[in-house]
Amino acid sequence: MDDDGSMIDEYLDAAGTVRTFRLAVYGGGQFLEAVERRDGAWAGLRFVLPVRAGEPPWGEMREGIRAWLARRDVARHPRSGRLELLTRSLRGQIDSIGDDGEPVVLVDDLEIGWDELGRLLASYEGWHLRIEIRDPSEAFD
Repeated sequence: MDDDGSMIDEYLDAAGTVRTFRLAVYGGGQFLEAVERRDGAWAGLRFVLPVRAGEPPWGEMREGIRAWLARRDVARHPRSGRLELLTRSLRGQIDSIGDDGEPVVLVDDLEIGWDELGRLLASYEGWHLRIEIRDPSEAFD
């Protein structure tokens, strides 16, 4: 545990990449937060769980992170270089860290811009789509 009460944990994702998260209690001890380190900053995936009965849910958070990272949602086709969905669902986090200042979606270990997201979905033209926006505390549901 660091001096500020946070913990730094490393997890392997489905591609075998090591992903680093800082776990810390905040909000007057009411929440446990995990934030991924990306490109030298704590600015990647973010998960939040409520603290119940004064005991932070460290194990539940670690289990949730492992489960999230164990599944890949997209992959780059080796010949075309295009992103493709591996299943018919896509999990990610909306972020605003794109080089052009535009929002991006963090999916797996990638930052996907809106244009690339559109190309990813284009092969499903005519299909129905459901977009569900969830609070970081609901990511593991």
